[in-house]
Amino acid sequence: MVAEDELNMKKVLITGGSGMIGLKLSEMLLEKGYKVIWLSRERYIKAEIPRYRWDYRKGEIDIEALEQADVVVHLAGSNLGDDSWTRRKKQKIVESRVLTTKLLLDTYKSLNKKPDAFISASAVGYYGMHTDDNIYNEEDQPARNDFLSRTCKKWESATFQFQEELGVRTVALRTSFVISKESEAFKKMVLPTRFGLGAPMGSGKQYMSWIHLNDLCNLYIKSIEDDMMSGIYNAAAPQHTTNKELMRSIAKELKRPFIIPRIPSFLMKLIMGESAGMVLEGSRVSSQKAIDSGFKFQYPSIKEAIQVSLN
Repeated sequence: MVAEDELNMKKVLITGGSGMIGLKLSEMLLEKGYKVIWLSRERYIKAEIPRYRWDYRKGEIDIEALEQADVVVHLAGSNLGDDSWTRRKKQKIVESRVLTTKLLLDTYKSLNKKPDAFISASAVGYYGMHTDDNIYNEEDQPARNDFLSRTCKKWESATFQFQEELGVRTVALRTSFVISKESEAFKKMVLPTRFGLGAPMGSGKQYMSWIHLNDLCNLYIKSIEDDMMSGIYNAAAPQHTTNKELMRSIAKELKRPFIIPRIPSFLMKLIMGESAGMVLEGSRVSSQKAIDSGFKFQYPSIKEAIQVSLN
């Protein structure tokens, strides 16, 4: 009982706390008895979740937040699906992940205290925006000549400096497409289906690695609590599905037709530009390493994940 009380007194510092994952993770941590603080654009320490200011572009950060933290969960990063991938947007995507990590590392190097663990987001985009029959695991090499893959490689390289330079236990979770009623991306997939216009995107044969938001947050919590967890883990549900199967499952759950011809790839590329590759391509990703660590999925099947996210 004493050990549990000590665990629950831990303070977790979250970057990107106001995003979908950060909000849900904060809620779940508070329910378990953890203390939670955020690094944010504005300082507001009297908020329900105290917020401390940082600005990676100016190299500014509230040292007070880092000194309090027992564990850091690093979720900050410019949203991949917000805008077209212009040169400026690409730069923001990379810098908001790599430079924020570097600012945290450099600041900790100047302090006497270091966290017990550094847990960072990454993405299954590491394996590349392409479709093939391989089932990728954490030992596989990144794709070549692929913006998302290069970004993830730089992101993870910066992340594991915490382990190499500070000796801090470090975990990176390569995140899949997140299914949740709070997910804007999932809502965009569901909306046309509600009006009987559900259809596969592109060929529909591309695999979609996915995970329910609750499972993702529980995997973060396990990464915080399990001292044996270290290195890279795929945050992906064990059931593999194609885009066509996912869209059909949504239509079935909503009791809507699924007879519309697929949405042509060229149209998706016209609307989304290079970022359309995130939707039009995809391979299977193994969740075996997470399962072997003792993690149990609450929503292992796509049907269960969709049902709970539509109701």
